Amino acid sequence: MVFKVASELEPESLGAYVISQANTSSDVLAVMLLQKQFGMTSENGKLMRVVPLFETLNDLMNSPEQLAALFSVNSYIGSINGKQEVMVGYSDSAKDAGRLAACWAQYTAQEAMAKVADKYGVELTFFHGKGGTVGRGGNPALYRAILSHPPNTINGRFRVTEQGEMIRQNFGSLEIAERSLDIYTAALLRESFVKRVEPKQEWRDEMQRVSDASCAAYRETVNEDPRFVPYFRQATPELELGSLNIGSRPAKRNPKGGVESLRAIPWTFAWAQTRMHLSAWLGVGAGLSSGVSYHFFGAFFCVDSNTIHSFITSGPFVYLSRARRTREFYAKCMKNGHGSAKSFL
Repeated sequence: MVFKVASELEPESLGAYVISQANTSSDVLAVMLLQKQFGMTSENGKLMRVVPLFETLNDLMNSPEQLAALFSVNSYIGSINGKQEVMVGYSDSAKDAGRLAACWAQYTAQEAMAKVADKYGVELTFFHGKGGTVGRGGNPALYRAILSHPPNTINGRFRVTEQGEMIRQNFGSLEIAERSLDIYTAALLRESFVKRVEPKQEWRDEMQRVSDASCAAYRETVNEDPRFVPYFRQATPELELGSLNIGSRPAKRNPKGGVESLRAIPWTFAWAQTRMHLSAWLGVGAGLSSGVSYHFFGAFFCVDSNTIHSFITSGPFVYLSRARRTREFYAKCMKNGHGSAKSFL
């Protein structure tokens, strides 16, 4: 029904068809096949760009392999006119693995996908699915955030989501909109004309080790600690937020699922309401205290070539901004004790 309706619209009415939680190349091929069945072609201007969205840690790690499998299909290559768009999920990957591990996975995945695209002669454009908050991939330092993307992945073009309150913040008036566009333009020009420093292999190895330690600590708390879910449900307004009619989508992908099926927006919103901002910092301390070597600080000071500087400089401000009295109030409102309140304060 969706493709039937889409096929009846005027040419170029729709842009990209984004596949949420894309896992394999067949996800993209299936959408292309459905468009073909309903007569949506490039000739009549109704063919939509098909954009896989890789938004979990495993999906990001497997994305280069899936992109290579997709580009090896001759019929697909012939239909995209040498251009491909890929969306990188920031919110859900951070919810899945913690912000530090997600940050590094996004970086390495983009690098690897760009190399795959070059191999097959495809012009690759990354669509960055970021939210406004730090826990959802946002960064108030817009100029530095753009420069923190991996070298050779922008090449004068990229897309980014501007949604919710960020539309008003960045484009709410003519003067602010002009300023925001000036920052975007300046960052893209610098990225295009200034040679970027490639991270050394020892820096990469250290970042991977720190990332693994951070991910393990994050998942130990969120996925394995039996006290966590009861605490989250009772010490945050997560259930109440789910009943509010303020979102474009349901709070959960699976109405009967647990925290794992909760979308990243209500996940982050719930922690923001308690002023705990847990989604922005949980696991970061474990990674950074796992015995970082001087190679990590070498990567940190290479501010124009990776995401570390952008990540480190935004995280502490979120951590320090947690209002202790507010989150303690939410903790005291718990209906019964699970021995978990002090663990997460």
